[in-house]
Amino acid sequence: MTKKYKMTISRLTVDKLGVKLYDRVSAVIAEMIANSYDADATEVEVLAPMDELLATKSGEKLVDKGYTIDVKDNGIGMTPEEVNAFYLVVGAERRNDAKRGDVSRIHKRKVMGRKGVGKLAPFGVCKRIEVISSGGPLVQGKDEHGKTRKGYMTAHLILDRSKILQDTDADYFPEIGALDGVVRKESGTLLRLSVFDNRHVPTLDSFERQMSQRFGLPTTNWRITLIDSLKSPTSPDRSRVVGEFAVAKMENTEIRFEEVKKGKKASYRAVGPDGGVLDDVQAGFEYGGVFHPLTGWIAYSKLPYKDDLMAGVRIYCRGKIAAQTHIFNMKAGFTGEYDIRSYLVGELHANWLDEAEDLIRTDRQDILWSHPLGQAFEAWGQAVVKRIGAITREPRRKKAWELFDELAKIEERVAKAFPTEGQKAIRENIIEIAKVIAQTAREDELKSPTYVETIVGLSFLLGPHLTLDKKLREAAEENDDPLAVINSILKTARLAELSAFGQIADDRIKVIKKIEQLKDDAKTLEAAFQSLISEAPWLINPQWSPITSNQSFTTLKEEFQKFYKEKTGKDLVLDVFSDGTKRADFVLSSQDTVLQIIEIKRPAHGLENNEMDRINTYVDLMKEFLDQAGNQEFKRLFPKFHVTLVCDKLKLTGVHKTAFEGLQAEELLTHINWKTFLLRTRKMHESFLKEAERQRQNAAKE
Repeated sequence: MTKKYKMTISRLTVDKLGVKLYDRVSAVIAEMIANSYDADATEVEVLAPMDELLATKSGEKLVDKGYTIDVKDNGIGMTPEEVNAFYLVVGAERRNDAKRGDVSRIHKRKVMGRKGVGKLAPFGVCKRIEVISSGGPLVQGKDEHGKTRKGYMTAHLILDRSKILQDTDADYFPEIGALDGVVRKESGTLLRLSVFDNRHVPTLDSFERQMSQRFGLPTTNWRITLIDSLKSPTSPDRSRVVGEFAVAKMENTEIRFEEVKKGKKASYRAVGPDGGVLDDVQAGFEYGGVFHPLTGWIAYSKLPYKDDLMAGVRIYCRGKIAAQTHIFNMKAGFTGEYDIRSYLVGELHANWLDEAEDLIRTDRQDILWSHPLGQAFEAWGQAVVKRIGAITREPRRKKAWELFDELAKIEERVAKAFPTEGQKAIRENIIEIAKVIAQTAREDELKSPTYVETIVGLSFLLGPHLTLDKKLREAAEENDDPLAVINSILKTARLAELSAFGQIADDRIKVIKKIEQLKDDAKTLEAAFQSLISEAPWLINPQWSPITSNQSFTTLKEEFQKFYKEKTGKDLVLDVFSDGTKRADFVLSSQDTVLQIIEIKRPAHGLENNEMDRINTYVDLMKEFLDQAGNQEFKRLFPKFHVTLVCDKLKLTGVHKTAFEGLQAEELLTHINWKTFLLRTRKMHESFLKEAERQRQNAAKE
């Protein structure tokens, strides 16, 4: 093979800077596009099988699917001599090269490349790179069809990763392609990747968004077009031009960092949301006696982060992304942290990042923040973040309230509930409470109807009480005639009381509705209902309430459990929270001085003889326990006990049926089915709610 092209490079360098450093298709393509930009291209086309896996695994074997990815540009290209002198020399500092320099040849662009290793990026996803590049001056030669013509000299070579990575540091000689040495009408470069690793190409939409995020280049002489090779040329969604990375900003939250030119001199300033220059924020910082300017903007996004691409502040160097930081590495625990982590966005340009000092990591995923210059940049950024947090506090609260008001319609509901002129203070206080709560809520929370209704309910509950408190203070401070406000106080107190009871009843009805749904589910377990009854015994009887905080009752439960174990040799579980692996045998509650034994069975269950045996045991042992001489204090506090059985059917026979009827005759046992107990409880609370609303409306008319 003719050894026309030669690459001299350590195999370890290819492995570390190509194979290991780049493992995503989008990152590889970005490096190739950056090279096109430096080559003065105005058009770059990327042809790839979008949303497709490039190779699959069959056991331990990798199976390539035969796809190719092309990156083609209309830049200045390379001659065969330039390929050898520049492209195949890895790690050469282009900006220090007298022939190429720091800016591009035609458009005088500040070049993105510096380290000379981006050309190895494709080896992170594929094994074969084909290079076809035409450049240099116009020359007389033969085209690919053998015809003599003027054109640009073409270099055509193939790089093979497996051969490059052989265990040797001898020079590598790429394969020469069929078009090598021909002249072509147009200058430019085509890089074709093939023989892929197990990698996935993003969807066209995702790919476009990733490329727009990587290249912050609002310019008229640069365009990137993505083409889906799996779609036909006539398909309307086959291609996409990479546009600006647009982020919708929250109104009145943006700080802009601007360059102001006066002749040949330039100064920099920070401008606030109102257009005024900020005295306490600089558009850059001093380090080592040199001012390091920053241009761009930082603000809050209108909506929470859509994806990681928009999260935080994007930092560009020479038009290509160098880093993305959420909060400039601020430690957790600062004021407004959640909002800043969810809404802070920005775009900063800092071309000094890789000039005198190179602060950009080789994979362009972050900045070397530990470097002294990086630390100075970090400190500047943290100060700006805090300033943005202060500026955006009110706009974000305003937005949260507007969203809440739109969803809750609270002003309409308040006006309907408290319509009279005398209730103006109540209306205002309910709105005030709702604002205080809603303005601190996150947007995702406010999109939950349950969360919104919780705020509404709490505001309606507390509003009358706040009004009452203010009126009492008014009466206390009234020197001339405090009786003048007494009538208003009494009315407000009545409304506050009714609002509180009404809210309790309303909450209970929601619980009942939920249980009505659960009872029709065959998978519902008795333990779930026992847990509910333990916390809400009013489900059985609206007069009952939890008394677990009563020490005497708690002691009684504990002592009865010991007594039961002593008599039967078995453990008795009365607390559903004591052991998550067991269900309670029954629920023990209280109504005034009567102990309530609540035995609850799942819907549609029929009580059987063995279950009746247990109920008889509970009754007999409770009688014996309360009659013991040492339990006189328990007997004084709870002289009676009663069994409530919630069960839809009875399957009792013989003596068990007789025992059941006997307990009913002694009024020691009450049997209700699910439908009855839910209907009774629901109607009791609905009646209460209706009466509370009627009285509230009557009070409002007074």
